[in-house]
Amino acid sequence: MNLAETLYKMMQDSMKAGQLTDFVSGTVTSENPLEITCDATMQVLKASVLILTEPVMEKKIPVLAHKHKIPAGTLTHQHTDPVSGSTGPSLTGEYLTADSLLSEGADLSLQGKDIVCQENGQPLPIEDGYIILNRKLEQDDKVVMLRVNAGQRFIVLSRVFEQEG
Repeated sequence: MNLAETLYKMMQDSMKAGQLTDFVSGTVTSENPLEITCDATMQVLKASVLILTEPVMEKKIPVLAHKHKIPAGTLTHQHTDPVSGSTGPSLTGEYLTADSLLSEGADLSLQGKDIVCQENGQPLPIEDGYIILNRKLEQDDKVVMLRVNAGQRFIVLSRVFEQEG
């Protein structure tokens, strides 16, 4: 082995030992404060060294009851009867759209049904009036992380799901 090869190998060993950047898997052992355990040889990772990405942060949207109010006088029409003349105006009250007219081209199959958000063919959970798009990290969640800053910080990239079957 010549000097260049020896120096190259020493550099590779040094980089590997420093663990500058590497994928790491872990398990959430505490939610509040957030703590993640990687393996028995490493200390528990505290929230101060964890950088959370969007897929592991809670994201939710409110479920809103949605109705339009059609003001009085907006929906008026008259009929003409050859014997008695014109009829009086009709549809003069206020109407909520759930009880009144649908706009032209409306999808009648959705009338009276709840709209459900789905992911992978499964409905997303609804809690306290919110659709949960991403739930926060919970105890026993498996995560994949990226070790950065020579192991001083960890970017939590995503939850890891085991496939059934």
